Amino acid sequence: MSSANLSGSDFYQLEISTAKRFAEITAVACLISLAWYNSLELVVLCFSTFKRYGGLYFWCLLISSISIIPFALGYLLIIYNVYNHMFSVAMELVAWVGMVTGQSLVLWSRLHLIVQSRALLRATLIMIIVDTIIFHIPGSVLELGSHSNKHELFDHAFNIFERIQLIGFSIQEIILSMIYSREAVRLLNLRPRGHYRSTLVQLLVVNLAMIMMDAAVIGVQYSGLFDIHVALKALVYSLKLKLEYAILGKLVHFTEMNPSSSAPTDLSDFVDFSYHQDHPPVDGESQARGFGMPESPIQHHVQMASKSFVHGLSGSETRSSSDHA
Repeated sequence: MSSANLSGSDFYQLEISTAKRFAEITAVACLISLAWYNSLELVVLCFSTFKRYGGLYFWCLLISSISIIPFALGYLLIIYNVYNHMFSVAMELVAWVGMVTGQSLVLWSRLHLIVQSRALLRATLIMIIVDTIIFHIPGSVLELGSHSNKHELFDHAFNIFERIQLIGFSIQEIILSMIYSREAVRLLNLRPRGHYRSTLVQLLVVNLAMIMMDAAVIGVQYSGLFDIHVALKALVYSLKLKLEYAILGKLVHFTEMNPSSSAPTDLSDFVDFSYHQDHPPVDGESQARGFGMPESPIQHHVQMASKSFVHGLSGSETRSSSDHA
């Protein structure tokens, strides 16, 4: 039907629909551009922050940061109908696994510095693995089917399952963040009252910000704005990874400053133990800390592990100092 044969109300509705679609694709372009910028910045930050390129924490940060680019690109090709093909769908599905599961593994891996219970660490890892299986595999099958020639058989199921999937992953990240916050409060309470109150407030605010961003993504999804929803997901995950560096700095700070903490001693994913082996502590250092009592071997190990973790995160400063020397 041509625009000349449309009634006044129909023509008005057509203009509204066209303007709405233009606003949506413009918003998608803006959100994806910001997500790509953040992703590139995160990759550079990852290599410049860590001196030792290894360990679960480093690789999860790097993979989840890189995955944002193909995830957004796949949906960009689909939304703008540039290359609406199975290749685009497969690309964003693989990147979605790296982005969301990578983020969860980032949250899980940093728990090793403050969580004492190995059973809790094991349980949370099992949770991540189970969620990966029950959410990613059916979701991938349904999304591939919704872009096939028989999409009508999959569309309704995919729309329902995608919402379940997003809520499931959000709950998983909230659980990991709550465990981290609880253990952070426990460690900070070991210090003099009020001494680290500002640090505690900052950590809780950052975790609350992450939860609110997840809520915003879920809200946009339930509003029916699918294109904006997937673009916003890419941006939100890039912002959460940026906040991860702020959390990491606080975590290292109060873990290093708390000699009485007894976090798990297996910190090989975070630190290079050869560093503190080459730099033994000065005699009497342990007696100078705490309340004048000597540290136990476990406490001493955690102290040195924390120091070497800080050393591993200050690669650029260390390299600059050695160059000047």
